[in-house]
Amino acid sequence: MSPQRILVVDDELSNAEVLGLILREEGFHVVVAGDARQALARIAEAAPDLLITDYMMPGMSGVELARAVRQLPQHQGLPVLLMSGAAASALAVQAQDFNAFLRKPFDIDELLRAVRALLAGTP
Repeated sequence: MSPQRILVVDDELSNAEVLGLILREEGFHVVVAGDARQALARIAEAAPDLLITDYMMPGMSGVELARAVRQLPQHQGLPVLLMSGAAASALAVQAQDFNAFLRKPFDIDELLRAVRALLAGTP
């Protein structure tokens, strides 16, 4: 069985790389993108099972990225984990655009629980 694929998007590339390292150590295949445009370009080749994205990014927010990805027929049901330093309540109006939310900084165990739940189909 091949590892589940996760696309990690964060304009702070060091954050994305650290997150990728953590997830790779857990056995996931991880592709990293530095912004939403890169993510959209890589999504076909990455064929992710989960999208993890930062909320605030230049050009296109994580919510806008999730909407764009879900416009693609093959990714309409793709689970999205949104990360942000902003309060969750500020993002509540957009909750239909993502499946789970983690406030930065987050605990690694909390991240892994959320990732496993989303990949299992139980947000």
